[in-house]
Amino acid sequence: MPSPRRCIASITGRWWMALALLGSYLAQAEEIVLASPDYWCPFTCQAGAAQEGFTVEIIRRIFAPHGISVRLHNENYSRALRHVREGRYTATASTFKDEAPDFIFPGLPVSFNRFCFYTRSEDLWDYAGPASLADRQLGVVQDYAYGSEIDGFIQANPRQVQRLSGDQVTARLIKLLRRQRLDAFVEEQNLVRYTLRQQSQLPLREAGCETTKYAYMAISPNHPRAAEYAQMFSRGMRQLRASGELEQILRSYGLRDWQR
Repeated sequence: MPSPRRCIASITGRWWMALALLGSYLAQAEEIVLASPDYWCPFTCQAGAAQEGFTVEIIRRIFAPHGISVRLHNENYSRALRHVREGRYTATASTFKDEAPDFIFPGLPVSFNRFCFYTRSEDLWDYAGPASLADRQLGVVQDYAYGSEIDGFIQANPRQVQRLSGDQVTARLIKLLRRQRLDAFVEEQNLVRYTLRQQSQLPLREAGCETTKYAYMAISPNHPRAAEYAQMFSRGMRQLRASGELEQILRSYGLRDWQR
């Protein structure tokens, strides 16, 4: 008959082994969940698609060597910001710092963005600063940060501005413009180009662009590893660029590295 001391030692050993196995499982099961719209192609696309968006692929490639999986969850941008801020999801895939200043950001961006104005093809108006918007009915997206000049105009002229939220906002802006419910709208250049490629209707006219802005993987301020994830992203981004993997990912979406 085994002694009580030996039984206790055996039970204790099994308990520590169980804890070790649980810790190993949890480490293997670590996951980053990105909340982002499916209408942001080529930045973020439909979850589960063959191409989920170049920002998703960049983030996934960076964290894979650390044993951390990356999953995309689609929801509109306003909801994504709120849910990431609450800690329901880990991060957004591509966010400007002034859209969520309380989030944790890596030192390096995940994308290079440019906002442009669009009109119907027969309209010869061009954007030349906020003063040129005086007689325009303008379409914008709720919770976007366009830059100080455009944001200032939006705040000062609410009757001239239609703010869209929800899903498929780029396609809806295009539809409102074609139906003459808007005189112009402002939206990210690559989003508009991608959306127009999916349609067979007449093209729009690009009527001037703002300066380019960097967007970042924006990590929930409530995530316990937020600062660590931000550092891991920056190190990984440098490695992807040096190895040529970043260029390979971007090329598959018809894009180029913004630093080259």
